[in-house]
Amino acid sequence: MNKFQNIVAWIPHTGLFLPNIDNSSKWDKLRQDALILADYKVDVLYHFLPNKIKSDYSRFVIDLERYLDNSKEPMSAKGMDYLYNRLIDGTPFDRSIFGDSAYYTQYYKHKHAELKESIENIGNGCFLLDLHSFNSMPIACDLDKRPNRPDICLGFNEDDTKPSEELLQKIKEYLKQNGLEVAFNTPFCGSMTSDTKVKYKSLMIEINKHCYLTNNKLNADVYKLSHILYKVCLLMENQN
Repeated sequence: MNKFQNIVAWIPHTGLFLPNIDNSSKWDKLRQDALILADYKVDVLYHFLPNKIKSDYSRFVIDLERYLDNSKEPMSAKGMDYLYNRLIDGTPFDRSIFGDSAYYTQYYKHKHAELKESIENIGNGCFLLDLHSFNSMPIACDLDKRPNRPDICLGFNEDDTKPSEELLQKIKEYLKQNGLEVAFNTPFCGSMTSDTKVKYKSLMIEINKHCYLTNNKLNADVYKLSHILYKVCLLMENQN
């Protein structure tokens, strides 16, 4: 039996594609911010997971992690709901360059329907991994501005999707044994959920970019880190 068949990997922020953006300098800041906010190459760390849901679009085009209902989305006050219209520093930009917003709303719905279907195809006992990376120091749009950031942030919800305390502690201890500083729900909190009756668990794994990137290029530590994450996923697979 193939490994990790009970895991769905939700990786919404690896994309960098900005439709209709040319190479002129007027878009330099947008391209720069798209790279800063991307979970760049984080999917490479999880190359061993077979069930991945990703987007090629930059999150400046469509952010699949935000709420569709802006009244529920705290980042909408910063112009960074599921359809961004501001840069990291709050500068407005004209998102009409990307094309019809209705298309991206449908794209959002399609991806979340794909997530729900993937969970339901596995059924009870599914493990949803919400996979991201973060910058070593806070940036202007971050809600948590504390400078001392861990190597790994494990995020979860205080509801039925929360992994068992035993599993959370096993994961934390294993990561610590491998020299990684770990925090729960810091500097980011919660984990992706889907509207389904399937009984599943959800865990967000956020990785500090300094653990695998140097000047936005994969560094030598990426192989070791990927192996560590493989072992973490084995702990999840063996939970049932």
